[in-house]
Amino acid sequence: MFFASIKILIVDDNPDDVFIATRYIKKGFSGVALTINDAASLAALETRLDVSDYDLFLIDYHLGEYTGLEVMKKIRTRGIQSPMILLTGQGDELVAVTAMKEGAWDYLKKKTLSVDILCNTIRHAMEFARAEVLRKKTEKSLKESEEKYRTMINTTTEGFWLLDLNFKTLDLNESLCKMLQYTRKEILSSPAETLITEEKQIAFKGALESIIARGEKVFETILKPKNAHSIHAIFNATSIRNRMGVPVKIFAFVTDISKMKEAEETLKKSNKALKVIDQMKSDFLSYASHELRTPLTSIRNAVSILEKGKAGPFNETQERFIKIASRNIDRLANLVNDVLDLSKIEAGKLEIKPSELALGALMKNVTALFQSQALERGTQFELEIAQNLSSVYADSDRIEQVLSNLLGNALKFTPKGGRVLLSAQTEGEWVTVCVSDTGPGLSPEDQTRVFDRFYQVGDVLNKSIQGTGLGLSIAKELVERHGGRISVVSESGQGCCFFFSLPVCSERAIDMAALENAIRPYKKGSMFSLVLLVFDPEVFLNRDRSPSDSYDHILDLVLKALQRDSDLFIAQPSFARIACLLPGTSSLNAVTVRERLTQYFSLSTLSIQDIKIPIPMIMNPVSYPQDGETGKELIEKALSTVAQH
Repeated sequence: MFFASIKILIVDDNPDDVFIATRYIKKGFSGVALTINDAASLAALETRLDVSDYDLFLIDYHLGEYTGLEVMKKIRTRGIQSPMILLTGQGDELVAVTAMKEGAWDYLKKKTLSVDILCNTIRHAMEFARAEVLRKKTEKSLKESEEKYRTMINTTTEGFWLLDLNFKTLDLNESLCKMLQYTRKEILSSPAETLITEEKQIAFKGALESIIARGEKVFETILKPKNAHSIHAIFNATSIRNRMGVPVKIFAFVTDISKMKEAEETLKKSNKALKVIDQMKSDFLSYASHELRTPLTSIRNAVSILEKGKAGPFNETQERFIKIASRNIDRLANLVNDVLDLSKIEAGKLEIKPSELALGALMKNVTALFQSQALERGTQFELEIAQNLSSVYADSDRIEQVLSNLLGNALKFTPKGGRVLLSAQTEGEWVTVCVSDTGPGLSPEDQTRVFDRFYQVGDVLNKSIQGTGLGLSIAKELVERHGGRISVVSESGQGCCFFFSLPVCSERAIDMAALENAIRPYKKGSMFSLVLLVFDPEVFLNRDRSPSDSYDHILDLVLKALQRDSDLFIAQPSFARIACLLPGTSSLNAVTVRERLTQYFSLSTLSIQDIKIPIPMIMNPVSYPQDGETGKELIEKALSTVAQH
């Protein structure tokens, strides 16, 4: 051990002995900053101790009328713990033994003293003293840490459980005792798995083995209390490893989630009952719409025959009534179609068949359909399409329906002499369409509700403008089904601007549309979760090289990891990712699937059929509707966990 400096006090009334000891020390510790003082009497010793601290004492056994042992006691009464070495002119084994018992580090004879003997003894004494100081510091630190640890585990409301690698309990807190209704002694004497319900014991041991192998795990199990019903609990467990990285213990925080489980079960039952009622309503709407269509078609055909004069001529009054009947048939037909679309949307049966769509051409066709209505109402109707407008990935019929709903609304609310403008332009990866008018506009309250089903602006009981209140709601649903967004900007008395954006036709737009369509049917259920796997883009770029490349094996691994028949995955090659869809699964339970995926890919890193399988970044699970209501929102939430790590 290297000493930068040493401070020594020689307590001896013989100047020659002090001189020799000083010379030996300086010779043996050359290069060390030495401070050597002496004290020839007890009074001189007291003075030295009052003004300075020393690392070591050399004490002559005879100091006037005092013995070296008495001098040692005087020093110790001050609380000084520095090592002391006794020096004597004559050897006495009894004195040596007594000195060592009283705390002397060593006992040296002056007549055999040499540089090596003295300096080695000092060196060993100093090394021991420093080691002792370090030991006491460490003990103090450990004691403080243990006190903090005890305070922490005994004040937390969660259960704390410390296990060895054979799953025997080493430590626990009072919260866990209360949870299990056992005494501390009873739990310490019981194997951990016996405190778990029988049907969960194998899975519990498997989870603990996984923690030993992999380091940490969050899992759900069921505890078996002494005198109560079973308790659903979450284990947040981690392995404790030694300096070599070898696991030695497992500690876990245990959270009682029984009340949450009960609430979840109640919610499931309520949702199931609501789902039945909702389905009955949808079935009725669908049935009523279909039943109305047949007689409505017959009436329309009959009126059409009358309008064409095939049943004979009519006078002016009769012709006016026939036109009124025709307009109301059209209105009723639109109502039936809206209700039918609504029932399909609610049942998750509304089909979207997207393909590359030249939106500009579609807008021209729709504009032509409304020109006569605009002329009849005395409304200026304009179309503005930006040059080189990008194609979109959309269902032509459904986007025509959106345009018709928005234009129909605009013409309906715009007074004579007003203006309606339909425009479109490309904005990055989106094409934005705007329908603006010079009508009465919307109040802030109306703007927040205008897309709600059956909501109608103004006084419903006394209104000259008629409608079902479904058109904008259906338009919103259709736009969002395409992965788009819709909004309104308006000021009361200043007209309205309805905007909707659709993704430009690209591989990414196609992949996002596939995800939105995949999750759509499950939004009618109580919940679902997504687990996202993100890969190196190179894996997906080369997916078509051969039928046996890593891409096929990736899909096969994902399929094996999704063990339930209801689980499925949606590959999104353009994003180099795969979204696993887990119907009826909370994000908490989806953690198990995430861990299974991690395990499958970890075990496949060696190779399958000589093909190295890349390990993806597997995001934390996200759930509908807590983390998002669209595929885009859920994906963004899942990806945000990367930035948090």
